[in-house]
Amino acid sequence: MKSLHKVTADVMPSEALDRIVFRPRDRSEARALSEIVAKCISNGRVSRSADGIAVPAELCHQLFDINLAADLRWTSEAEVFVKNRHVIKTSHPRLQEEIRRITSGNRALSKCYLEDVDGLGVLDDHQLKNVAAMTLPAGYGLCVFDEQGTGKTITLIFAFDVLVSRDQADFALIVAPKSMIPEWQRDFVRFKHDLYKVELLVGDQYQKRKAIRSGADVLVTNYETAVSMEPELRTLLLRHKGRAILAVDESFYIKNLDAKRTRALRRLREWCGRAFVLCGTPAPNSANDVIEQFNIVDCGVVFGGIAIPEDKVKARQIVQHRVENHGLYVRSLKSQVLPNLPAKRFSSVLVQLQPQQEKLYGGVLKDLMLDLESVDDDGFRKKYASFLAKRTALFQICSNPIALFSHYDETAAKLHALDELLDNLIERKGEKVVVWSFYTASLSAIVSRYDRFNPVRYDGSVTDVRERREAVRKFQEDEDTMLFVGNPAAAGAGLTLHRSRCAIYESMSNQTAHYLQSLDRIHRRGQSKGVEYLILLCDGTIEIGAYKRLTEKEFEAQELFKDNADEPLTRQIMLAEVLATSRYLRESI
Repeated sequence: MKSLHKVTADVMPSEALDRIVFRPRDRSEARALSEIVAKCISNGRVSRSADGIAVPAELCHQLFDINLAADLRWTSEAEVFVKNRHVIKTSHPRLQEEIRRITSGNRALSKCYLEDVDGLGVLDDHQLKNVAAMTLPAGYGLCVFDEQGTGKTITLIFAFDVLVSRDQADFALIVAPKSMIPEWQRDFVRFKHDLYKVELLVGDQYQKRKAIRSGADVLVTNYETAVSMEPELRTLLLRHKGRAILAVDESFYIKNLDAKRTRALRRLREWCGRAFVLCGTPAPNSANDVIEQFNIVDCGVVFGGIAIPEDKVKARQIVQHRVENHGLYVRSLKSQVLPNLPAKRFSSVLVQLQPQQEKLYGGVLKDLMLDLESVDDDGFRKKYASFLAKRTALFQICSNPIALFSHYDETAAKLHALDELLDNLIERKGEKVVVWSFYTASLSAIVSRYDRFNPVRYDGSVTDVRERREAVRKFQEDEDTMLFVGNPAAAGAGLTLHRSRCAIYESMSNQTAHYLQSLDRIHRRGQSKGVEYLILLCDGTIEIGAYKRLTEKEFEAQELFKDNADEPLTRQIMLAEVLATSRYLRESI
């Protein structure tokens, strides 16, 4: 960068990557530098603080071509930070136009963008479009929001292969949920055989460091390891000098800016030439969930400097407008790209609480109601964790009280319901069945009670990756293994369980994303039978309202793409849930 004035300062991005900071040595340099920067930044949004002179990240592209002092000390992070934003800002409009052209075109058009590449005939039309959009020569990344079960993993594998063949990339860092890590290695081998060396960043610290030093073409890790080994991964990415790609699988995990994993991945993204986020449910709770996912891809270009109001309706309108008019993303629904996939049907099965179960439920419910009525909204916010724990206890009692009340000695209502359902589906019809439950005690009770069906279990208690994979294999291939028992939080994403056409929800995850992801374990490519979901709900309890709230969020991604976001859980909503089940208050002792 050429000289205008002799001003010496360190230049570096802030830790949160929301601005770049000039740190002059003394006051005179600060004044001179402030004048220079203010002239270069078109709207003058330059602030001075104890850290130095700060320029918002969304304006940093304006610094790229300016002639700051020759002896200005740019840290390597600052140079890359500013360059990334300059490249993205200048290429964004053209890329947006090209991606819209590709996604609205046909297969022949996609082939025009990929005519220099062979071996793409195995891809479906929408996958071919995705690969064309992901590998545009001037591209910097893309949000791939295709619905679950449409083949996002395959899309990424082939996009990486195209970039390698064009000599635009030579390494991929893939960050995924723990349950998905081995699936990535398996799919690379399935589609690319031994062409790429794929290593898993798992095990103890020695094994992980060995994987990093292995010279792998593709390194797959989980979110937790991406945080704990960020320095080592940063060093690895630096060696590839912008020729690495970052892929974030099930990217709803990075919806929160304050989360360590989100910040770690945003910092790692700075050293990658391209970034892709993959998610079938990008906005499980509200439209705001997509903001950080876009930020990973475009370094804050779409949402940088945009004020998001607290009002949920107004926030949704702003986010939707930015996504529709400025976001780089693709989205295909199964109904659009897999028209022959069988239909799915939902049925709620109402069950009555058992006598002891009902008494326990009523006691906890009464305590929660009294607590809610004794505080105002400020008090509720201060003690939110305590209120949420009591509300969660109600759901756990509906499932199986045994974990909370060791003296509980009757058979829980939902086990009675499962007796009838599983006897009908497995014993009489010979069908394999998936049973989902959120609670460890309930999962244990189900596995023990239905041992005759040779169940396999997949939840947090099964920590060995090989055991988890074997559980899926046995359910899919072993004719004697008729029951899969899992927690959606652990097994809801990425697994294929389409040997079953029926899934029973004994209890729900408290995360909407887990529920939405789990629905597609049996309703996906390869399913030949009509799919049925049976939702067990204790009649007259807060499960009824909670399930209604859950289903209202099911099409959240499409609605950002247009659906209404569900309202947050407030004191009024929680109190309404309690009062709606007031008969238990009268009947409790």
